[in-house]
Amino acid sequence: MEIADLSKERSTIIIAIVTLVTIGLSLIVSTGQTLRQQEEARLQHLKLTARSVLQSVDISLRTGILTQNGQVAGLPSTAKFFRELQRSGEVMFVGLLDEKGGQILSSLEGGASSTILFPQQAIPTMVQTGTWDGIAQFGQHRVFVYAKHSQGLDASPLEPDAPRKDTFLVVGLDMTKHFAVYKGFKQNAMFQAAYILIAAIFTWALAMGLLKRRELAGKALQLERFQARLLDNLPDGLLIVSPDNVIRAANPAAHEVFKAKGSGLAGLSVSALPEDLANCLKKLPEDSKADWEQVTVQGTHLEILSVPLKEHKEAGSRLVLVRDRTRFRELEKSLQDAEKMAALGAIAAGMAHEIRNPLSALRGFAQYFAKKFKGKEPDETYARTMISEADRLNRVITDLLYLSRPRAVQKEEVDLVELAEGISNLLQLDLEGKEVQLDVSLESSYVQADADLLKQTLINLMLNSLDALESAGIDKKQIHIASAYGEDGVWIFVRDNGPGMEKQQIDQALEPFFTTKSKGTGLGLALVNKTMMEHEGKVLIESSAGRGCTIALFFPDVEDEGNYVL
Repeated sequence: MEIADLSKERSTIIIAIVTLVTIGLSLIVSTGQTLRQQEEARLQHLKLTARSVLQSVDISLRTGILTQNGQVAGLPSTAKFFRELQRSGEVMFVGLLDEKGGQILSSLEGGASSTILFPQQAIPTMVQTGTWDGIAQFGQHRVFVYAKHSQGLDASPLEPDAPRKDTFLVVGLDMTKHFAVYKGFKQNAMFQAAYILIAAIFTWALAMGLLKRRELAGKALQLERFQARLLDNLPDGLLIVSPDNVIRAANPAAHEVFKAKGSGLAGLSVSALPEDLANCLKKLPEDSKADWEQVTVQGTHLEILSVPLKEHKEAGSRLVLVRDRTRFRELEKSLQDAEKMAALGAIAAGMAHEIRNPLSALRGFAQYFAKKFKGKEPDETYARTMISEADRLNRVITDLLYLSRPRAVQKEEVDLVELAEGISNLLQLDLEGKEVQLDVSLESSYVQADADLLKQTLINLMLNSLDALESAGIDKKQIHIASAYGEDGVWIFVRDNGPGMEKQQIDQALEPFFTTKSKGTGLGLALVNKTMMEHEGKVLIESSAGRGCTIALFFPDVEDEGNYVL
Protein backbone atom coordinates (compact mmCIF):
# COMPACT_ATOMS: atom_id res chain seq x y z
CA MET A 1 0.00 0.00 0.00
CA GLU A 2 1.34 3.43 -0.97
CA ILE A 3 1.40 6.23 1.64
CA ALA A 4 1.60 9.94 0.77
CA ASP A 5 4.75 11.83 1.88
CA LEU A 6 3.38 14.50 4.22
CA SER A 7 6.86 15.95 4.95
CA LYS A 8 7.20 16.92 1.29
CA GLU A 9 3.85 18.70 1.44
CA ARG A 10 4.85 20.64 4.56
CA SER A 11 8.21 21.65 3.08
CA THR A 12 6.47 22.93 -0.06
CA ILE A 13 4.13 25.09 2.00
CA ILE A 14 7.02 26.45 4.12
CA ILE A 15 9.02 27.38 1.01
CA ALA A 16 6.00 29.13 -0.49
CA ILE A 17 5.34 31.12 2.71
CA VAL A 18 9.01 32.14 3.03
CA THR A 19 8.98 33.26 -0.61
CA LEU A 20 5.88 35.38 -0.04
CA VAL A 21 7.32 36.98 3.12
CA THR A 22 10.59 37.71 1.29
CA ILE A 23 8.70 39.41 -1.54
CA GLY A 24 6.68 41.47 0.95
CA LEU A 25 9.76 42.58 2.90
CA SER A 26 11.59 43.42 -0.34
CA LEU A 27 8.68 45.58 -1.46
CA ILE A 28 8.57 47.41 1.88
CA VAL A 29 12.32 48.08 1.88
CA SER A 30 12.44 49.13 -1.77
CA THR A 31 9.39 51.39 -1.41
CA GLY A 32 10.85 53.02 1.73
CA GLN A 33 14.17 53.63 -0.02
CA THR A 34 12.41 55.12 -3.02
CA LEU A 35 10.36 57.46 -0.80
CA ARG A 36 13.48 58.53 1.10
CA GLN A 37 15.31 59.20 -2.13
CA GLN A 38 12.35 61.19 -3.40
CA GLU A 39 12.27 63.17 -0.16
CA GLU A 40 15.98 63.91 -0.44
CA ALA A 41 15.56 64.93 -4.06
CA ARG A 42 12.68 67.22 -3.11
CA LEU A 43 14.73 68.88 -0.41
CA GLN A 44 17.70 69.23 -2.72
CA HIS A 45 15.46 70.85 -5.30
CA LEU A 46 14.09 73.27 -2.72
CA LYS A 47 17.61 74.00 -1.50
CA LEU A 48 18.84 74.64 -5.03
CA THR A 49 15.88 76.90 -5.75
CA ALA A 50 16.36 78.81 -2.48
CA ARG A 51 20.09 79.25 -3.13
CA SER A 52 19.33 80.56 -6.61
CA VAL A 53 16.82 83.05 -5.19
CA LEU A 54 19.22 84.22 -2.48
CA GLN A 55 22.03 84.48 -5.00
CA SER A 56 19.86 86.70 -7.17
CA VAL A 57 18.80 88.84 -4.19
CA ASP A 58 22.37 89.17 -3.01
CA ILE A 59 23.56 90.24 -6.45
CA SER A 60 20.66 92.68 -6.80
CA LEU A 61 21.37 94.25 -3.43
CA ARG A 62 25.04 94.62 -4.18
CA THR A 63 24.64 96.09 -7.64
CA GLY A 64 21.54 98.20 -7.47
CA ILE A 65 21.00 99.25 -3.90
CA LEU A 66 24.33 99.40 -2.08
CA THR A 67 26.32 102.65 -1.71
CA GLN A 68 29.97 102.93 -2.38
CA ASN A 69 30.87 101.87 1.15
CA GLY A 70 28.72 98.78 0.99
CA GLN A 71 26.02 100.11 3.22
CA VAL A 72 22.37 99.44 2.60
CA ALA A 73 20.34 102.38 1.46
CA GLY A 74 16.85 102.90 0.19
CA LEU A 75 14.79 100.93 2.67
CA PRO A 76 11.46 101.49 0.92
CA SER A 77 12.81 100.41 -2.45
CA THR A 78 14.50 97.34 -0.96
CA ALA A 79 11.37 96.28 0.90
CA LYS A 80 9.41 96.85 -2.29
CA PHE A 81 11.89 94.64 -4.14
CA PHE A 82 11.43 91.89 -1.52
CA ARG A 83 7.67 92.11 -1.76
CA GLU A 84 7.76 91.94 -5.57
CA LEU A 85 9.92 88.83 -5.26
CA GLN A 86 7.46 87.36 -2.77
CA ARG A 87 4.54 87.91 -5.14
CA SER A 88 6.40 86.34 -8.06
CA GLY A 89 5.61 82.72 -7.17
CA GLU A 90 6.84 80.09 -4.70
CA VAL A 91 8.64 82.57 -2.39
CA MET A 92 6.74 82.93 0.87
CA PHE A 93 9.06 85.61 2.28
CA VAL A 94 12.46 87.22 1.82
CA GLY A 95 14.25 89.00 4.59
CA LEU A 96 17.43 90.32 6.03
CA LEU A 97 18.30 89.18 9.55
CA ASP A 98 21.02 90.09 11.94
CA GLU A 99 23.27 87.64 13.76
CA LYS A 100 20.73 87.25 16.57
CA GLY A 101 17.91 86.47 14.24
CA GLY A 102 16.37 89.87 14.51
CA GLN A 103 14.61 91.34 11.53
CA ILE A 104 16.46 94.04 9.62
CA LEU A 105 14.39 94.02 6.48
CA SER A 106 11.54 91.76 5.34
CA SER A 107 9.04 91.32 2.55
CA LEU A 108 6.36 90.79 5.16
CA GLU A 109 4.29 93.84 5.62
CA GLY A 110 3.85 95.00 9.18
CA GLY A 111 7.02 93.21 10.42
CA ALA A 112 5.50 89.85 10.96
CA SER A 113 8.74 88.04 11.43
CA SER A 114 7.51 86.82 14.77
CA THR A 115 5.21 84.46 12.89
CA ILE A 116 8.25 82.59 11.52
CA LEU A 117 9.32 79.94 14.00
CA PHE A 118 12.83 78.64 13.40
CA PRO A 119 14.05 75.40 14.96
CA GLN A 120 16.07 75.85 18.12
CA GLN A 121 19.49 75.20 16.55
CA ALA A 122 18.82 77.14 13.34
CA ILE A 123 20.24 80.58 14.38
CA PRO A 124 23.39 79.25 16.14
CA THR A 125 24.13 77.02 13.16
CA MET A 126 23.53 79.93 10.76
CA VAL A 127 25.92 82.19 12.68
CA GLN A 128 28.52 79.46 13.11
CA THR A 129 28.56 78.02 9.60
CA GLY A 130 27.23 80.99 7.61
CA THR A 131 24.40 78.89 6.09
CA TRP A 132 21.39 76.96 7.24
CA ASP A 133 18.55 75.21 5.49
CA GLY A 134 15.60 73.42 6.89
CA ILE A 135 11.89 73.52 7.52
CA ALA A 136 10.33 76.20 9.68
CA GLN A 137 6.78 76.97 10.74
CA PHE A 138 5.27 80.02 9.04
CA GLY A 139 1.78 80.61 10.34
CA GLN A 140 -0.28 77.58 9.32
CA HIS A 141 2.29 76.60 6.70
CA ARG A 142 5.52 74.73 6.73
CA VAL A 143 8.13 76.43 4.58
CA PHE A 144 11.59 75.54 3.42
CA VAL A 145 14.01 78.18 4.69
CA TYR A 146 17.48 78.83 3.37
CA ALA A 147 19.73 81.39 5.09
CA LYS A 148 23.07 82.66 3.87
CA HIS A 149 25.58 85.04 5.34
CA SER A 150 25.87 88.15 3.20
CA GLN A 151 29.49 89.16 3.43
CA GLY A 152 30.35 92.88 3.09
CA LEU A 153 26.77 93.96 3.58
CA ASP A 154 26.36 96.30 6.55
CA ALA A 155 22.91 96.92 7.94
CA SER A 156 23.92 99.60 10.49
CA PRO A 157 22.65 102.58 8.38
CA LEU A 158 19.22 101.13 8.90
CA GLU A 159 19.77 101.44 12.61
CA PRO A 160 21.33 104.82 13.53
CA ASP A 161 24.09 104.79 16.06
CA ALA A 162 24.31 100.96 15.86
CA PRO A 163 27.63 99.15 15.48
CA ARG A 164 28.40 97.22 12.29
CA LYS A 165 26.53 93.93 12.16
CA ASP A 166 26.73 90.72 10.09
CA THR A 167 23.66 90.23 8.01
CA PHE A 168 21.97 87.06 6.73
CA LEU A 169 19.71 86.80 3.74
CA VAL A 170 16.81 84.46 4.35
CA VAL A 171 14.28 83.07 1.88
CA GLY A 172 11.31 80.91 2.60
CA LEU A 173 9.83 78.76 -0.19
CA ASP A 174 6.26 77.47 -0.36
CA MET A 175 6.27 73.68 0.03
CA THR A 176 2.61 73.15 -0.86
CA LYS A 177 3.26 72.15 -4.47
CA HIS A 178 6.23 70.03 -3.47
CA PHE A 179 4.19 68.33 -0.78
CA ALA A 180 1.45 67.67 -3.35
CA VAL A 181 3.93 66.20 -5.82
CA TYR A 182 5.57 64.14 -3.08
CA LYS A 183 2.20 63.00 -1.82
CA GLY A 184 1.19 61.95 -5.32
CA PHE A 185 4.46 60.15 -5.81
CA LYS A 186 4.08 58.50 -2.42
CA GLN A 187 0.56 57.38 -3.25
CA ASN A 188 1.73 56.03 -6.60
CA ALA A 189 4.61 54.20 -4.94
CA MET A 190 2.31 52.74 -2.28
CA PHE A 191 -0.22 51.78 -4.93
CA GLN A 192 2.45 50.09 -7.02
CA ALA A 193 3.82 48.28 -3.99
CA ALA A 194 0.33 47.19 -2.97
CA TYR A 195 -0.42 46.10 -6.55
CA ILE A 196 2.78 44.08 -6.72
CA LEU A 197 2.12 42.59 -3.29
CA ILE A 198 -1.46 41.68 -4.21
CA ALA A 199 -0.22 40.19 -7.49
CA ALA A 200 2.41 38.23 -5.56
CA ILE A 201 -0.23 37.00 -3.09
CA PHE A 202 -2.53 36.04 -5.96
CA THR A 203 0.31 34.28 -7.74
CA TRP A 204 1.28 32.56 -4.50
CA ALA A 205 -2.32 31.47 -3.90
CA LEU A 206 -2.58 30.25 -7.48
CA ALA A 207 0.70 28.37 -7.17
CA MET A 208 -0.41 26.86 -3.86
CA GLY A 209 -3.70 25.87 -5.46
CA LEU A 210 -1.90 24.26 -8.37
CA LEU A 211 0.49 22.48 -6.00
CA LYS A 212 -2.40 21.30 -3.88
CA ARG A 213 -4.27 20.16 -6.94
CA ARG A 214 -1.18 18.38 -8.18
CA GLU A 215 -0.74 16.70 -4.82
CA LEU A 216 -4.39 15.68 -4.79
CA ALA A 217 -4.07 14.41 -8.34
CA GLY A 218 -0.98 12.45 -7.29
CA LYS A 219 -2.80 11.00 -4.30
CA ALA A 220 -5.81 10.18 -6.47
CA LEU A 221 -3.51 8.44 -8.95
CA GLN A 222 -1.85 6.51 -6.12
CA LEU A 223 -5.24 5.53 -4.75
CA GLU A 224 -6.45 4.54 -8.21
CA ARG A 225 -3.36 2.41 -8.76
CA PHE A 226 -3.76 0.84 -5.32
CA GLN A 227 -7.43 0.08 -5.98
CA ALA A 228 -6.58 -1.33 -9.39
CA ARG A 229 -3.92 -3.60 -7.88
CA LEU A 230 -6.29 -4.57 -5.10
CA LEU A 231 -9.06 -5.51 -7.53
CA ASP A 232 -6.65 -7.26 -9.89
CA ASN A 233 -5.29 -9.38 -7.04
CA LEU A 234 -8.64 -10.00 -5.38
CA PRO A 235 -9.12 -13.79 -5.14
CA ASP A 236 -12.88 -13.47 -5.71
CA GLY A 237 -14.37 -12.51 -9.05
CA LEU A 238 -15.79 -8.99 -9.21
CA LEU A 239 -18.24 -7.68 -11.82
CA ILE A 240 -20.05 -4.39 -12.35
CA VAL A 241 -23.36 -4.98 -14.12
CA SER A 242 -25.28 -2.06 -15.64
CA PRO A 243 -29.08 -1.63 -15.33
CA ASP A 244 -29.51 -3.12 -18.83
CA ASN A 245 -27.62 -6.28 -17.70
CA VAL A 246 -24.35 -5.57 -19.49
CA ILE A 247 -21.05 -6.33 -17.78
CA ARG A 248 -19.18 -3.02 -17.55
CA ALA A 249 -16.06 -4.24 -15.75
CA ALA A 250 -14.51 -7.50 -14.58
CA ASN A 251 -11.33 -8.30 -12.67
CA PRO A 252 -8.89 -11.12 -13.63
CA ALA A 253 -10.36 -13.47 -11.02
CA ALA A 254 -13.78 -13.14 -12.68
CA HIS A 255 -12.26 -14.06 -16.07
CA GLU A 256 -10.67 -17.09 -14.46
CA VAL A 257 -13.88 -18.19 -12.73
CA PHE A 258 -15.98 -17.82 -15.89
CA LYS A 259 -13.15 -19.15 -18.10
CA ALA A 260 -13.58 -16.12 -20.37
CA LYS A 261 -11.86 -16.21 -23.74
CA GLY A 262 -11.29 -13.72 -26.52
CA SER A 263 -12.06 -10.11 -25.60
CA GLY A 264 -13.17 -11.13 -22.11
CA LEU A 265 -16.26 -10.25 -20.08
CA ALA A 266 -16.32 -6.43 -20.37
CA GLY A 267 -19.13 -5.39 -22.71
CA LEU A 268 -20.70 -8.86 -22.69
CA SER A 269 -24.42 -9.20 -22.05
CA VAL A 270 -25.40 -11.26 -19.01
CA SER A 271 -27.79 -13.23 -21.24
CA ALA A 272 -24.80 -14.66 -23.11
CA LEU A 273 -23.73 -16.57 -19.97
CA PRO A 274 -25.18 -19.97 -19.02
CA GLU A 275 -28.84 -19.76 -18.04
CA ASP A 276 -28.50 -20.54 -14.32
CA LEU A 277 -25.64 -18.08 -13.96
CA ALA A 278 -27.44 -15.40 -15.98
CA ASN A 279 -30.53 -15.69 -13.78
CA CYS A 280 -28.44 -15.13 -10.66
CA LEU A 281 -26.63 -12.13 -12.15
CA LYS A 282 -29.88 -10.50 -13.26
CA LYS A 283 -31.33 -10.52 -9.75
CA LEU A 284 -31.12 -7.26 -7.79
CA PRO A 285 -31.80 -7.63 -4.04
CA GLU A 286 -34.58 -5.50 -2.63
CA ASP A 287 -32.41 -4.43 0.29
CA SER A 288 -28.74 -4.18 1.06
CA LYS A 289 -28.83 -7.35 3.23
CA ALA A 290 -28.34 -9.74 0.34
CA ASP A 291 -27.27 -13.36 0.86
CA TRP A 292 -24.90 -15.49 -1.12
CA GLU A 293 -26.62 -17.66 -3.72
CA GLN A 294 -25.40 -21.10 -4.74
CA VAL A 295 -25.32 -22.12 -8.39
CA THR A 296 -23.62 -24.96 -10.29
CA VAL A 297 -22.51 -24.19 -13.84
CA GLN A 298 -20.89 -26.88 -15.97
CA GLY A 299 -19.63 -28.75 -12.92
CA THR A 300 -18.32 -25.60 -11.22
CA HIS A 301 -19.93 -24.66 -7.90
CA LEU A 302 -20.24 -20.89 -7.49
CA GLU A 303 -21.35 -18.50 -4.76
CA ILE A 304 -22.76 -15.20 -6.02
CA LEU A 305 -23.53 -12.00 -4.09
CA SER A 306 -25.22 -9.09 -5.86
CA VAL A 307 -25.50 -5.68 -4.17
CA PRO A 308 -26.61 -2.31 -5.59
CA LEU A 309 -24.07 0.44 -6.27
CA LYS A 310 -25.65 3.48 -4.62
CA GLU A 311 -23.19 6.15 -5.81
CA HIS A 312 -22.49 4.97 -9.34
CA LYS A 313 -22.94 7.18 -12.39
CA GLU A 314 -25.44 4.68 -13.78
CA ALA A 315 -28.37 4.35 -11.40
CA GLY A 316 -29.37 0.75 -10.87
CA SER A 317 -25.89 -0.70 -11.43
CA ARG A 318 -24.89 -3.71 -9.35
CA LEU A 319 -21.69 -5.00 -7.84
CA VAL A 320 -21.46 -8.77 -8.17
CA LEU A 321 -18.97 -10.93 -6.23
CA VAL A 322 -18.38 -14.48 -7.44
CA ARG A 323 -16.55 -17.23 -5.56
CA ASP A 324 -15.50 -20.58 -6.94
CA ARG A 325 -16.50 -23.07 -4.24
CA THR A 326 -15.77 -26.22 -6.26
CA ARG A 327 -12.71 -27.14 -4.22
CA PHE A 328 -14.53 -26.47 -0.95
CA ARG A 329 -17.46 -28.58 -2.14
CA GLU A 330 -15.05 -31.41 -2.87
CA LEU A 331 -13.48 -31.03 0.57
CA GLU A 332 -16.92 -30.95 2.19
CA LYS A 333 -17.95 -34.07 0.29
CA SER A 334 -14.68 -35.76 1.23
CA LEU A 335 -15.33 -34.87 4.85
CA GLN A 336 -18.87 -36.24 4.63
CA ASP A 337 -17.57 -39.42 3.03
CA ALA A 338 -14.95 -39.74 5.74
CA GLU A 339 -17.62 -39.31 8.41
CA LYS A 340 -19.75 -41.97 6.74
CA MET A 341 -16.77 -44.28 6.52
CA ALA A 342 -15.98 -43.67 10.18
CA ALA A 343 -19.57 -44.46 11.18
CA LEU A 344 -19.56 -47.52 8.94
CA GLY A 345 -16.25 -48.61 10.38
CA ALA A 346 -17.55 -48.31 13.92
CA ILE A 347 -20.51 -50.50 13.02
CA ALA A 348 -18.39 -52.96 11.02
CA ALA A 349 -15.82 -53.35 13.77
CA GLY A 350 -18.57 -54.27 16.22
CA MET A 351 -20.37 -56.62 13.86
CA ALA A 352 -17.41 -58.41 12.32
CA HIS A 353 -16.48 -60.36 15.43
CA GLU A 354 -20.11 -61.26 16.19
CA ILE A 355 -20.76 -62.46 12.63
CA ARG A 356 -17.53 -64.22 11.69
CA ASN A 357 -17.53 -66.78 14.53
CA PRO A 358 -21.01 -68.22 13.79
CA LEU A 359 -20.33 -67.79 10.06
CA SER A 360 -17.27 -70.02 10.34
CA ALA A 361 -19.35 -72.66 12.08
CA LEU A 362 -22.10 -72.46 9.45
CA ARG A 363 -19.55 -72.79 6.62
CA GLY A 364 -18.02 -75.82 8.33
CA PHE A 365 -21.41 -77.53 8.60
CA ALA A 366 -22.13 -76.61 4.97
CA GLN A 367 -18.88 -78.31 3.89
CA TYR A 368 -19.84 -81.35 5.96
CA PHE A 369 -23.23 -81.62 4.28
CA ALA A 370 -21.67 -81.06 0.85
CA LYS A 371 -19.46 -84.12 1.39
CA LYS A 372 -22.23 -86.14 2.95
CA PHE A 373 -24.70 -85.48 0.17
CA LYS A 374 -22.15 -85.69 -2.64
CA GLY A 375 -23.85 -87.12 -5.68
CA LYS A 376 -27.29 -86.59 -4.23
CA GLU A 377 -29.29 -83.83 -5.88
CA PRO A 378 -30.54 -81.32 -5.01
CA ASP A 379 -28.96 -81.75 -1.53
CA GLU A 380 -25.37 -81.36 -2.81
CA THR A 381 -26.33 -78.17 -4.73
CA TYR A 382 -27.94 -76.67 -1.66
CA ALA A 383 -24.89 -77.42 0.45
CA ARG A 384 -22.47 -75.89 -2.10
CA THR A 385 -24.75 -72.82 -2.38
CA MET A 386 -24.51 -72.42 1.39
CA ILE A 387 -20.68 -72.52 1.15
CA SER A 388 -20.65 -69.95 -1.70
CA GLU A 389 -22.97 -67.56 0.14
CA ALA A 390 -20.94 -67.91 3.34
CA ASP A 391 -17.79 -67.00 1.38
CA ARG A 392 -19.57 -64.01 -0.18
CA LEU A 393 -20.72 -62.85 3.25
CA ASN A 394 -17.16 -63.25 4.54
CA ARG A 395 -15.89 -61.06 1.70
CA VAL A 396 -18.45 -58.39 2.62
CA ILE A 397 -17.24 -58.49 6.23
CA THR A 398 -13.64 -58.24 5.00
CA ASP A 399 -14.51 -55.17 2.90
CA LEU A 400 -16.30 -53.60 5.84
CA LEU A 401 -13.27 -54.15 8.05
CA TYR A 402 -11.05 -52.61 5.38
CA LEU A 403 -13.32 -49.55 5.34
CA SER A 404 -13.19 -49.31 9.12
CA ARG A 405 -9.41 -49.59 9.51
CA PRO A 406 -7.09 -46.94 8.05
CA ARG A 407 -4.13 -48.39 6.20
CA ALA A 408 -0.73 -46.82 5.74
CA VAL A 409 -0.19 -46.27 2.02
CA GLN A 410 3.21 -47.44 0.79
CA LYS A 411 3.81 -45.39 -2.34
CA GLU A 412 6.28 -46.62 -4.89
CA GLU A 413 6.88 -46.41 -8.60
CA VAL A 414 4.41 -48.86 -10.16
CA ASP A 415 4.93 -50.18 -13.70
CA LEU A 416 1.52 -49.78 -15.31
CA VAL A 417 2.39 -52.00 -18.29
CA GLU A 418 3.24 -54.89 -15.98
CA LEU A 419 0.21 -54.18 -13.79
CA ALA A 420 -2.20 -54.13 -16.75
CA GLU A 421 -0.75 -57.40 -18.07
CA GLY A 422 -1.16 -59.05 -14.66
CA ILE A 423 -4.78 -57.94 -14.33
CA SER A 424 -5.49 -59.12 -17.89
CA ASN A 425 -4.12 -62.58 -17.08
CA LEU A 426 -6.05 -62.70 -13.80
CA LEU A 427 -9.39 -61.86 -15.43
CA GLN A 428 -8.74 -63.68 -18.72
CA LEU A 429 -11.41 -66.30 -18.14
CA ASP A 430 -14.00 -63.67 -17.18
CA LEU A 431 -13.19 -61.62 -20.27
CA GLU A 432 -13.44 -64.63 -22.59
CA GLY A 433 -16.56 -65.95 -20.90
CA LYS A 434 -18.43 -62.66 -21.38
CA GLU A 435 -16.85 -61.99 -24.79
CA VAL A 436 -15.29 -58.66 -23.74
CA GLN A 437 -12.26 -57.17 -25.53
CA LEU A 438 -9.64 -55.48 -23.34
CA ASP A 439 -7.60 -52.61 -24.82
CA VAL A 440 -4.63 -51.00 -23.09
CA SER A 441 -3.04 -47.65 -24.13
CA LEU A 442 -0.63 -46.09 -21.68
CA GLU A 443 0.83 -42.61 -22.24
CA SER A 444 2.45 -42.74 -18.80
CA SER A 445 4.07 -46.05 -18.01
CA TYR A 446 4.66 -45.34 -14.33
CA VAL A 447 2.69 -43.93 -11.42
CA GLN A 448 3.44 -43.25 -7.76
CA ALA A 449 0.99 -45.42 -5.78
CA ASP A 450 0.57 -48.37 -3.45
CA ALA A 451 0.90 -51.34 -5.81
CA ASP A 452 -1.52 -53.65 -3.93
CA LEU A 453 -4.19 -51.01 -3.46
CA LEU A 454 -3.91 -49.86 -7.09
CA LYS A 455 -4.23 -53.44 -8.33
CA GLN A 456 -7.29 -54.10 -6.14
CA THR A 457 -8.83 -50.80 -7.30
CA LEU A 458 -8.40 -51.62 -10.99
CA ILE A 459 -9.76 -55.15 -10.46
CA ASN A 460 -12.88 -53.70 -8.75
CA LEU A 461 -13.43 -51.32 -11.65
CA MET A 462 -12.88 -54.11 -14.21
CA LEU A 463 -15.39 -56.35 -12.42
CA ASN A 464 -17.96 -53.53 -12.37
CA SER A 465 -17.46 -53.01 -16.11
CA LEU A 466 -17.79 -56.77 -16.77
CA ASP A 467 -21.05 -56.88 -14.79
CA ALA A 468 -22.36 -53.84 -16.69
CA LEU A 469 -21.39 -55.32 -20.11
CA GLU A 470 -22.97 -58.70 -19.31
CA SER A 471 -26.46 -57.21 -19.54
CA ALA A 472 -25.64 -54.56 -22.16
CA GLY A 473 -27.00 -56.44 -25.14
CA ILE A 474 -24.40 -55.11 -27.62
CA ASP A 475 -22.33 -57.03 -30.15
CA LYS A 476 -18.84 -55.61 -29.50
CA LYS A 477 -18.11 -55.30 -25.80
CA GLN A 478 -14.98 -53.34 -24.85
CA ILE A 479 -13.03 -52.31 -21.78
CA HIS A 480 -10.23 -49.79 -22.21
CA ILE A 481 -7.47 -49.10 -19.68
CA ALA A 482 -5.50 -45.89 -20.38
CA SER A 483 -3.15 -43.46 -18.66
CA ALA A 484 -2.12 -39.86 -19.33
CA TYR A 485 0.05 -37.16 -17.82
CA GLY A 486 -1.84 -34.46 -15.95
CA GLU A 487 -0.89 -31.32 -14.09
CA ASP A 488 1.26 -32.47 -11.13
CA GLY A 489 0.18 -36.10 -11.49
CA VAL A 490 -0.97 -39.06 -13.58
CA TRP A 491 -4.51 -40.00 -14.66
CA ILE A 492 -5.63 -43.62 -15.06
CA PHE A 493 -8.87 -44.29 -16.95
CA VAL A 494 -11.09 -47.38 -17.05
CA ARG A 495 -13.71 -47.11 -19.82
CA ASP A 496 -16.44 -49.42 -21.04
CA ASN A 497 -19.14 -49.14 -23.68
CA GLY A 498 -21.86 -50.49 -21.45
CA PRO A 499 -25.27 -48.99 -20.60
CA GLY A 500 -23.77 -46.15 -18.53
CA MET A 501 -25.33 -44.38 -15.53
CA GLU A 502 -27.87 -41.65 -14.91
CA LYS A 503 -26.85 -38.42 -13.18
CA GLN A 504 -28.51 -39.48 -9.93
CA GLN A 505 -26.60 -42.76 -10.00
CA ILE A 506 -23.32 -40.90 -10.57
CA ASP A 507 -23.99 -38.65 -7.56
CA GLN A 508 -24.51 -41.69 -5.29
CA ALA A 509 -22.08 -44.14 -6.88
CA LEU A 510 -19.29 -43.55 -4.36
CA GLU A 511 -21.53 -43.96 -1.31
CA PRO A 512 -21.24 -47.23 0.64
CA PHE A 513 -24.00 -49.83 -0.02
CA PHE A 514 -25.35 -48.02 -3.08
CA THR A 515 -25.69 -50.46 -5.97
CA THR A 516 -27.84 -51.09 -9.03
CA LYS A 517 -26.95 -54.82 -9.15
CA SER A 518 -29.34 -57.42 -7.91
CA LYS A 519 -26.58 -59.16 -5.91
CA GLY A 520 -24.17 -56.28 -5.39
CA THR A 521 -22.95 -55.06 -2.00
CA GLY A 522 -22.38 -51.43 -3.00
CA LEU A 523 -18.88 -51.42 -1.52
CA GLY A 524 -16.75 -51.65 -4.67
CA LEU A 525 -16.71 -47.96 -5.69
CA ALA A 526 -16.72 -46.93 -2.02
CA LEU A 527 -13.46 -48.87 -1.62
CA VAL A 528 -12.10 -47.21 -4.77
CA ASN A 529 -12.97 -43.77 -3.36
CA LYS A 530 -11.33 -44.61 -0.04
CA THR A 531 -8.16 -45.75 -1.81
CA MET A 532 -7.95 -42.50 -3.79
CA MET A 533 -8.49 -40.44 -0.63
CA GLU A 534 -5.61 -42.30 1.02
CA HIS A 535 -3.45 -41.45 -2.02
CA GLU A 536 -4.53 -37.77 -1.70
CA GLY A 537 -5.94 -38.10 -5.18
CA LYS A 538 -9.47 -38.09 -6.55
CA VAL A 539 -11.92 -40.19 -8.53
CA LEU A 540 -14.22 -38.78 -11.23
CA ILE A 541 -17.10 -40.49 -13.02
CA GLU A 542 -18.14 -39.48 -16.52
CA SER A 543 -21.13 -41.28 -17.94
CA SER A 544 -24.55 -40.94 -19.49
CA ALA A 545 -27.34 -43.37 -20.20
CA GLY A 546 -26.55 -45.62 -23.20
CA ARG A 547 -23.06 -44.16 -23.80
CA GLY A 548 -20.84 -46.18 -21.52
CA CYS A 549 -18.93 -45.13 -18.42
CA THR A 550 -15.45 -43.76 -17.67
CA ILE A 551 -13.85 -43.89 -14.22
CA ALA A 552 -10.89 -41.47 -13.92
CA LEU A 553 -8.33 -41.88 -11.11
CA PHE A 554 -5.83 -39.09 -10.37
CA PHE A 555 -2.60 -39.92 -8.54
CA PRO A 556 -0.56 -36.84 -7.55
CA ASP A 557 3.21 -36.83 -7.96
CA VAL A 558 5.35 -37.48 -4.90
CA GLU A 559 7.85 -34.75 -4.02
CA ASP A 560 11.28 -36.21 -3.41
CA GLU A 561 14.05 -33.79 -2.29
CA GLY A 562 12.53 -30.88 -4.14
CA ASN A 563 11.84 -32.85 -7.38
CA TYR A 564 8.63 -34.34 -8.71
CA VAL A 565 8.87 -37.93 -9.82
CA LEU A 566 6.66 -39.17 -12.66
